[in-house]
Amino acid sequence: MSDAAAGSPAPTAEEALHTTLDMPFDDAVPFVQIEHELADFETVQVTRLDQMVEGMLGHDDVERTALIVVCHPEIAYDALGIDPTLAGMLPCTTIVYEREGDDRVHVHHVSATKAIRDLGCAPSESSADVEALVEKTGELMTVVWENIEEHGSE
Repeated sequence: MSDAAAGSPAPTAEEALHTTLDMPFDDAVPFVQIEHELADFETVQVTRLDQMVEGMLGHDDVERTALIVVCHPEIAYDALGIDPTLAGMLPCTTIVYEREGDDRVHVHHVSATKAIRDLGCAPSESSADVEALVEKTGELMTVVWENIEEHGSE
């Protein structure tokens, strides 16, 4: 039985990065984006999910939510070297959002490479390469997260 089926979160979700920022949402989105870029992640897209939902479905009751979609060239290169189909699991997405009744802005990131590992997306003979990819991604995101937490609380 899988962790999710057993009622406990899978390692990918359990190990997600989460922090809060004491700054306006409209400042937090570019701040988080730039912190990724300073660690050599390229911004693929920034999308306001709440605006998309309102524009396409007419729902205006979604809290402000931005998806910051980024990709690091080393991670992409290594993933493509393992199996080109892994590109479908990239790039990485960090979410910046608000919650009603909470005056802080939330930042959340789930590792795409851990999802590749935990979902068994790569060929079984490449498990050592996938673990190396997870480790490299973790090192890069640790730098990003430490900077977000350090500079986001000033």
